[in-house]
Amino acid sequence: MLDLQKMSYFMAVVEQNFNLSKAAQSLFISQPALSNAIHAIEKEEELTLFVRSNGRYTGLTPCGKYLYGECKFLFRKYNQILEQARRIESDDSETVTIAAPPFLLRSYAAAILLALKDRFPQVEFLFREADEAGLKRGLLKGHFDIGLITEPNDYRSAGLFVVTIDQGRFMAVLENNHPLAGREILEWREIVPYPLAIPGPHFPTYDLIVNSIRSRGLKPKIGIATSGWDFQVSCLLKTDYISLMPEIVRNYFTKEMDEQLKMLPVNHPIAWRVAYCENNHIRKTRTMQEIRAAILAMYNIQCPEN
Repeated sequence: MLDLQKMSYFMAVVEQNFNLSKAAQSLFISQPALSNAIHAIEKEEELTLFVRSNGRYTGLTPCGKYLYGECKFLFRKYNQILEQARRIESDDSETVTIAAPPFLLRSYAAAILLALKDRFPQVEFLFREADEAGLKRGLLKGHFDIGLITEPNDYRSAGLFVVTIDQGRFMAVLENNHPLAGREILEWREIVPYPLAIPGPHFPTYDLIVNSIRSRGLKPKIGIATSGWDFQVSCLLKTDYISLMPEIVRNYFTKEMDEQLKMLPVNHPIAWRVAYCENNHIRKTRTMQEIRAAILAMYNIQCPEN
């Protein structure tokens, strides 16, 4: 079996430019012992790892190149496992799980991680996708530490701590050749005759859009409801579909999207609000309290007393 020790022998030969003498010195073993170990690996595993010339190693075979890459990956993972185990042993580590619907993760996770990773080096931040119901359930059961969700939602009535951290407006997104593409601002009565591409019904944005249109005495024409905003965008190409998306989506448009699509404002737009949420009934560590304060400070919000 190719264990970690044998892998280290193989990697040492490669990293010492196939010089067995130097590789043996780096491993604190004799050159004959290393040579025998390499031969044993190739024989036991029925692999030819090295290119040989006049009895000397001069390079790696395709099989050897593949194995070397995988060995490096495994050793990195091994070191990460040990490092995490040592942190756990010293009681100096903490894992914080942040969950949100896919689009919110894409929009906010990177900024949050960038702001927190240097300040909390002992914390491992895990990010998980969840719809509205799954996020609420995960927070209530303690599976998630922090959630990001759009408003309105019923989280406050469920006993969760909720605070709005960001807001904007929904815009209409359509293809350049769409009949409404020449307008500077759209009215809702102009939008509803066309099929809409919006998030699926298990996301709060679906109810937000549908109820907002109905509150204006209009009937939405749902063409497609899906979880991925990028799929919504793809449905607009060469069709008369209209998508309603937060203005922040524009930051993630590809060059092709910029060239083929228009994002137009809507008169009396639907408000876009993003909320930070957590379960205050679960006891928080000092680190978790500091993380909450740091995230809220990113959006100029003073952390309330626990």
